[in-house]
Amino acid sequence: MRGLSRAGNGRAAAFAAAIAVVALVSIGSAASPSVISPPDLTSTASSGDGSFVPAAGDARGGLAIVHHAGGILLVATGVTGSTVLLHRTGYLGIEPTLGTDARGRVFAAAKRNDGVVLESLVIRSTDQGATWKDVSPSVGPVNPHAYSEDPYIYVDPATGRLFDDDLIVPCQLLSSSDNAGASWHHTLVACDESDHQTIFAGPPSTTAPVGYPGVVYDCAIGGGALSPTSTTTECDRSLDGGRTFLPGAPAFVAPLGRGPGAYGIPGFCDGATGHGFVGPDGTVYLPRGWCGQPWLATSRNEGLSWKRVQVASNGMPVDASGAFDHEAGAVADAAGNVYYFWVAHDRLPYLAVSRDHGRTWGSPMMIGAPGLKESSLPAIAIGGSGKIAMAYMGSTNSPGSPFPNELDCPPNKLVRFLLNCPDPPVYARVTWNGYVTTTASALDPSPTFVTSSINDLSDPLIVGTCGPIRCGAEFDFIAVQVAPDGTPWAAFIDACAPTLKCARAGELVVAHLIGDPSLR
Repeated sequence: MRGLSRAGNGRAAAFAAAIAVVALVSIGSAASPSVISPPDLTSTASSGDGSFVPAAGDARGGLAIVHHAGGILLVATGVTGSTVLLHRTGYLGIEPTLGTDARGRVFAAAKRNDGVVLESLVIRSTDQGATWKDVSPSVGPVNPHAYSEDPYIYVDPATGRLFDDDLIVPCQLLSSSDNAGASWHHTLVACDESDHQTIFAGPPSTTAPVGYPGVVYDCAIGGGALSPTSTTTECDRSLDGGRTFLPGAPAFVAPLGRGPGAYGIPGFCDGATGHGFVGPDGTVYLPRGWCGQPWLATSRNEGLSWKRVQVASNGMPVDASGAFDHEAGAVADAAGNVYYFWVAHDRLPYLAVSRDHGRTWGSPMMIGAPGLKESSLPAIAIGGSGKIAMAYMGSTNSPGSPFPNELDCPPNKLVRFLLNCPDPPVYARVTWNGYVTTTASALDPSPTFVTSSINDLSDPLIVGTCGPIRCGAEFDFIAVQVAPDGTPWAAFIDACAPTLKCARAGELVVAHLIGDPSLR
């Protein structure tokens, strides 16, 4: 979560209680505190236990479209045999993350509104998304993650270890479970980092882990307490399965004084990054929009040093204050092919492929389906070689380019957020849907893409503006994963569920795509 919001006395009390619990189970180094409060969702309708009241039952999402890059239609809607099952979890959420394990269990980061603060939760489904159970970390009867500035969960595909990470300032509280949430280990980590963290793991490259087969990474904003004031992207690594972490070299450092920069400051590019990934050979990939262009940082020594390469030159979206979008995704296969996914300056989704471990890149491919006018929040996951799934928010009725500059509000991003500036009038009725695009032929000269809307287009997830950088109740990112059985899962926030009426809050919904060829 990036930016500021108001914190009330109840939220401050909840934060203090969370810190007290953490002190009982963890130790960590001191760092300068930052203040970032969660959104105020206390007016949202909820059930007796404080969770969101969802619409009854699950629903089928939209049908699929088969197309080539550039929106070239191949097969008309609905004839692919692909089906989207949209599961309503019954919980609130923001910036959703999810994971799957070898036993078919699905985990997701959720929220519950207790009337005072948004409690951070981990929920689990053992029946393919039909029902969900709260398996959040606990110390006795207390959830040590009750207060969170930024929630994040991750399931290590190699071991099934479940990680639940929450920013509690000035550190992160990281809990891990080896039994699907039945019991947890807790520790304070990343006191040298700030918000917008990403947790991921993979095989080692040069250093042997101890007591765990892979290296766990925690990358987040650094060089400043808040994303608008930060200057670096920091990465810590753990060689013992997430119990302890050591800092590495910054993956990105703002080239102050050189080139374009946010807020009119030459070379000022904050530290926010996309989700990280470790390739089968141990190479670490960290993607992000950096100074207005899509970039990728790679490390072949567990984050001790980094090389950076610009993936393309078609830019990144820019918000009204002049801040550049940062969100991008990168994954890699065993042959050294790297797949990079981002939203370019024209606000359409693009895929680029590297066949040499990310050193050089092919031409960008616009992978949106026919009729897409604008997109935001790119996410990517990989199954087998050339087999990937991409998720994003998209609109077919956006006014398109030229995009409004929102001059009715102060241009400063923080001021705009604090004043709760309204959407530009031209976006008053613009609707946004969740999309998942898959391909089993990303390495072909002309890949075939299958794009599915996860919701019925008559029942959108968001109404108004969606990006750059922040998309309504989705906030800063969404998530997609390829399960061991080769089917994609994706997590979104539905702010237009019946009891919300397109509010700034939303219900966590999880989409499961079945019927396509396996991505494994």
